[in-house]
Amino acid sequence: CVVGSEKCSTELFVKEPPVLITCPLEDQLVMVGQRVEFECEVSEEGAQVKWLKDGVELTREETFKYRFKKDGQRHHLIINEATLEDAGRYALRTSGGQALAELIVQEKKLEVYQSIADLTVGSKDQAVFKCEVSDENVRGVWLKNGKELVPDGRIKVSHIGRVHRLTMDDVTPADEADYSFVPEGFACNLSAKLHFMEVKIDFVPRQEPPKIHLDCPGRVPDTIVVVAGNKLRLDVPISGDPAPTVIWQKTITKGNKVPAGPALNASGDSGASDEWVFDKKLLCETEGRVRVETTKDRSIFTVEGAEKEDEGVYVVTVQNPVGEDQVNLTVKVIDVPDAPAAPKISNVGEDSCTVRWEPPAYDGGQPVLGYILERKKKKSYRWMRLNFDLLRELSHEARCMIEGVVYEMRVYAVNAVGMSRPSPASQPFMPVGPPSEPSHLAVEDVSDTTVSLKWRPPERMGAGGLD
Repeated sequence: CVVGSEKCSTELFVKEPPVLITCPLEDQLVMVGQRVEFECEVSEEGAQVKWLKDGVELTREETFKYRFKKDGQRHHLIINEATLEDAGRYALRTSGGQALAELIVQEKKLEVYQSIADLTVGSKDQAVFKCEVSDENVRGVWLKNGKELVPDGRIKVSHIGRVHRLTMDDVTPADEADYSFVPEGFACNLSAKLHFMEVKIDFVPRQEPPKIHLDCPGRVPDTIVVVAGNKLRLDVPISGDPAPTVIWQKTITKGNKVPAGPALNASGDSGASDEWVFDKKLLCETEGRVRVETTKDRSIFTVEGAEKEDEGVYVVTVQNPVGEDQVNLTVKVIDVPDAPAAPKISNVGEDSCTVRWEPPAYDGGQPVLGYILERKKKKSYRWMRLNFDLLRELSHEARCMIEGVVYEMRVYAVNAVGMSRPSPASQPFMPVGPPSEPSHLAVEDVSDTTVSLKWRPPERMGAGGLD
């Protein structure tokens, strides 16, 4: 700029604005052979980026292994079939920063959340074998005495998500056999037996007192177990002439919880101290989910969608003018465990931490077999599972985290019925390692009473910086 004899000048420098990471990479856990796709979004369309694995740039010459894709501001790195060697830390680097993610590759395993159970069914009843495995994409075959079952109008096979079912209508004695479910591609076999129960009622002469027939060969009417949400069906064969009246009742306690002690006898008396008072609730023909169907030779008590409150001792009484008979049936409802409390995080290091948790308050009526642990980055919505084999202990050392990234953890409890809801997330935490040692320590000056020292900062500060 010139004004008269005065002149001044300046310089203008122009450079490209830095390309920023607007949507980071997500950690991934896959099995061997599965497809992996990392996706990251940057601030500028068509920006030049670099993909790195464990700090080494992945070049275009390696397209036999990796595939790179651009879609506007989104960049993708694709591995079609992951191997154990592909595990590691991947990065997308731009002129303004980088995004990091961990890829964990594990051998292909199948976890059985719920195995098939033995069944005892009567003539013309329906039999349902059900199992749940960890991979919803797994298919399999059902076998009867080692031979593959072919579905027809009476026998149906279904696969919905992780659950596989074998349903047989109108069961006959020929259906009594060993049944197995074999997942394709895995060396495991889930087996159970179907017992056919044929109730034989002797000839009933005229004016015979009523009787409940539960003395089936090889089967004692002990505790009846039903999974929560399934139908509870109590099928009681009866006889008597004239045809007896059937009364269904459920024992309940007044005031307090039923104490652990002797079972109730037919009159509802537990034999316990007077502190515990038992009563009986009359179960009507139609009471919400409850249904009672009675014919001349049997009475069927049904509860739709069994719940924990349906547990207890059911008393069935048959009466006619000649006499009376009564039987107690103990019902236990099992379910998935309650969700554990939020896990606690301790011993946080550069890429690891210790996660601890407590057992769930209620185990669902079945022992807890183990736990499943998940983690996610604080700003992400995607949880990543950390184990395929159930964790038997109440703590786990989690590794392969990225220093300086904020994480959260949560845990599930698993029993023979299935997997609980997730626990609340842990308090957020950040893996941070200590800095490296200072270098070049030297004496700079010495006086009569002092020594002056000097040193250089550590080469590695760590995500926590230097205080």
